[in-house]
Amino acid sequence: MYRYFFKKEKYIYTNLNKCKLHENFLDGEVWIPAKKWDEVHNATQEIIKRKESNLTANFESLSIENSPTKPPTFIKSNEFTFAFQEIVNTYGTPRYQEINPALFAIVTFPFLFGVMFGDIAHGLLLLLFGSYLCLQKDELVKSKSILVPALKGRYLILLMGIFAFYCGWMYNDFMSLSFPVFGSCYQNGKTEVTIRKPDCTYPFGLDPKWYVAQNELAFINSLKMKLSVILGIFQMTMGICLKGLNNIYFKQTLEFVFEFIPQIIFMVILFGYMILMIFLKWSIDWSGNLDNAPSLITQLMNIFLKLGSVQGKPLWGDGSSQVLINRIILVIAFLCIPIMLFPKPLILYNEIKNKKQQQESSESERNYNMIVEDVK
Repeated sequence: MYRYFFKKEKYIYTNLNKCKLHENFLDGEVWIPAKKWDEVHNATQEIIKRKESNLTANFESLSIENSPTKPPTFIKSNEFTFAFQEIVNTYGTPRYQEINPALFAIVTFPFLFGVMFGDIAHGLLLLLFGSYLCLQKDELVKSKSILVPALKGRYLILLMGIFAFYCGWMYNDFMSLSFPVFGSCYQNGKTEVTIRKPDCTYPFGLDPKWYVAQNELAFINSLKMKLSVILGIFQMTMGICLKGLNNIYFKQTLEFVFEFIPQIIFMVILFGYMILMIFLKWSIDWSGNLDNAPSLITQLMNIFLKLGSVQGKPLWGDGSSQVLINRIILVIAFLCIPIMLFPKPLILYNEIKNKKQQQESSESERNYNMIVEDVK
């Protein structure tokens, strides 16, 4: 009881200290969601009616434009979106009226988890565990199970299990073993080299024959890494586009011109070119010619280290057109970096400096006028 009493008194005086005392009235400003305005107002009037003293309270709506403080962000979440919103809030809470990225994280976060941890067995276990938490929620709460803390993230666990299970079938990976559900498009020849069946395409996922190939790790790890890079670049590009939409909505011309535009150009021109090279390399049949297959990492690094020149075999043609494209990308990328770094701070510095000069001049004029009045 003492603990409850002191907590109550602490909360009361903490909030009273945020108010201003005007004779016999306490004046305070609070932010109330628009949908909760009538509910708070009616609850206050009921409290006043129940009190025998002459306690009165009035609410007056103030416009956001006239408020000296910025409105806090209120994001209404439910049992499904709570876990995703908490993930976003760990990185940063969106400002008032900004686009909430948690809406997109509902799909992108569990899907990228599945891409990284795609396994049929592990995904199935997560899927079953998430399904159990969703279906047995009420029983777990009543029994005060140790799994009660995990109930807040039950939908997140369920979606991660679904995507991990799906990507496990894409990788044809069951605890590092393959499932030959549809057989294989490769057959053993008289030598150690396997022979591909003519006009054969594996219907779903990765051909199980790759798991017994000599270059298993090189092929599968390269495939997973490139897929992760492609999806990651798409997600980062989407994040930059959301930033640009926020700049347009808030009419932030400075940020839109000197941040969003060079950032999206840098991302698309450099990493978009890398994605294009990945698809080009995938489209070429390197069978029996693996020694001439160019390294994409080396190709990308040579843009900066070799000033765009191609080292070794080019990805297409004789390499002259690739060198030209590499140098154009190099010039554009180097132009984007100073545009992102220098114009905005210099412009803001000049604006602050001009404001200070205007304030000083206005103060000097005010002092001069006061001196003149005193003399008169």
